[in-house]
Amino acid sequence: MFIDARLLECVSPGFSGGPQWNTRITPLANGNENRNAEWSMPHYLFVADYVLLEPRDQNEVLAAFNAAGGSEDCFRFKDWNDFKIVGASLGTGDGGSVPRQAVKDYTFGPKTRTRIIRLPVASTLAVTANGSPLAVTVDDETGLITPAATWPSGQAIVISYCEFDCKVRFGKDHYPFTQLHRKAATCTIDLKEVAR
Repeated sequence: MFIDARLLECVSPGFSGGPQWNTRITPLANGNENRNAEWSMPHYLFVADYVLLEPRDQNEVLAAFNAAGGSEDCFRFKDWNDFKIVGASLGTGDGGSVPRQAVKDYTFGPKTRTRIIRLPVASTLAVTANGSPLAVTVDDETGLITPAATWPSGQAIVISYCEFDCKVRFGKDHYPFTQLHRKAATCTIDLKEVAR
């Protein structure tokens, strides 16, 4: 089950996370190697340190963990290393109103990979047509963007700005809190991105 709520944002310095790929590498007799990608897109892993949690924040993390049933259910999480779309193309307007998928491109040299963004933060979305604001709505559980009227014919449709979350689950079924004193606790939580 997906719980449409974001885990507490106040992670401490030391937060780590990022993409993990799965590549099968086979050494060859001539010293070369074959490399085959097992995944078409990466899976993201995170380690979130919550340090000096006040009782209210500690209770919020504890409530999320218990409501999710440990690693059973998934929910939103803000990846502080990568949570913005800026200047992503949605193609050229065609006069229709078919929804278009929010995406983010990653380019290195001549190669680009496109990441599908399924959990945009709707309140941050800004879309333009040839540089002018365009009224749209977005499904914040699929990332599908729909124009209020139509996509203006022949105009470049761009996500000028949008923040997004990752869909994650808790990495395991036990996370102890260390009680430093009555009004502060710490906890380190690992999270794993899920496809559904």
